[in-house]
Amino acid sequence: MRRVTLLCVGRLSSPWIADGCRQYVERLKPLISLDVHELDASREKDAARQSKEESLHLLSAMAKHKGDTILFDELGTSMTSQEFAKFLEQLFDRGETAEFVIGGAYGVDDTVKKAAKKTIRLSDMTFPHELCRVVFFEQLYRALQIMKGSGYHH
Repeated sequence: MRRVTLLCVGRLSSPWIADGCRQYVERLKPLISLDVHELDASREKDAARQSKEESLHLLSAMAKHKGDTILFDELGTSMTSQEFAKFLEQLFDRGETAEFVIGGAYGVDDTVKKAAKKTIRLSDMTFPHELCRVVFFEQLYRALQIMKGSGYHH
């Protein structure tokens, strides 16, 4: 079975985002094995220290998982939905687990960026990290539908 892991910083606090995530996770369940790991957000007030602390937690979690780590970052490579589907299909064809990382409110430091096999962005626009999660789930679902040849993506 196709396996996807999502490592993300923080818990969802917006009910409408949590509801959107639940809806897409339900759609994804029959299609893939999906593991979501929510890591504690830092309580540091300083943005740099917060990012550093959360990055250390992410690196620790990344070391425990197998597969290609793909980081979502505003400076990452841009992909269309079709390109993302092709990218995922190549990972799955090799039997790899796709491990995605969404950092916290202030992003991740260079250690996480260097540890990731690939860095992609969800948009040219900047989104709150919670919203990135629901956008990721939708794009994951869309990519799987593209791979399947359904009419979801038109």
